[in-house]
Amino acid sequence: MKLFCLVGPTGIGKTDIAIRLAKQFSLDVISADSRQIYKYMDIGTAKPRVPIRDRVTFHLIDIITPDILYSAADFARDCQKVIMRLNQNKRRFILVGGSGLYLKALFEPFFDAPARDLKLRKKLADEDINKLYERLQLVDPGSAQRIKPQDRQRIVRALEIYEQTRKPMSQHIEQTRQSDFTPYYVGLNMARNNLYEKINQRFDQMIQDGLVDEAKNLLKSGYTTAHNALNGIGYFEIIRFLNQEISLMQAIYLAKNRSRQYAKRQLTWFKKIEGVRWIEFSTLDQTVKRVGLEFEKYLSSF
Repeated sequence: MKLFCLVGPTGIGKTDIAIRLAKQFSLDVISADSRQIYKYMDIGTAKPRVPIRDRVTFHLIDIITPDILYSAADFARDCQKVIMRLNQNKRRFILVGGSGLYLKALFEPFFDAPARDLKLRKKLADEDINKLYERLQLVDPGSAQRIKPQDRQRIVRALEIYEQTRKPMSQHIEQTRQSDFTPYYVGLNMARNNLYEKINQRFDQMIQDGLVDEAKNLLKSGYTTAHNALNGIGYFEIIRFLNQEISLMQAIYLAKNRSRQYAKRQLTWFKKIEGVRWIEFSTLDQTVKRVGLEFEKYLSSF
């Protein structure tokens, strides 16, 4: 099955275009964003606001709490369930996001990974990361060579798979399988200086919209940077400010810089994919029109 995917770097305007397309073509939107999956993290992840989501149906937003680890394999599995449900209900949809690893897991799956075990995952996530990595080196040296010692999320996932299957993840990966889906990629691009300025302005708006208070509330709720979600761009830097490690000005500067670096990595990732239909972002109206034409081509390709 061919799937229309709107991709591009953070801050370029993918969500705004998706909303316009959804209204024009009566579509649902499946989010492929590794941060918008988390509840209580709205401003810093640039989620579409609730009034918009009352008019356009978004999927895979607000599905887990920030203390839960969530892998690309989890996304692929959850996304397949959403796609099956939408197909059964005869609903048209598009995928929108910039998380290249999530999309890769959907279109180029390594193996049939076991479903996540939240109880086991939480138990592992609460353990000391050094002990977890030592255990990974013991039971799955292949994965330990590939995973950085500080990468709690991937260490936990590898150990979770081992606990569930009694087989190292590195052995599972050798058993590749064919995806049920093929992508119809449409990518958004923009002159680098303009994109970086847009990213800077968006973060300033997040601060005005209350990102500092959102981070405060997350800390009050018991979430910390020990949870992978709060290491995300913006939250990590603002929490450092709240912990009096740096000034607010420094936090903003670091978050903007990290956002720009992330956008650069995203563009590098998607530029390596063959067959992406690139569109240079001009005005919102013009870009929506051009993406809409691509969507019509996509529909006619069936």
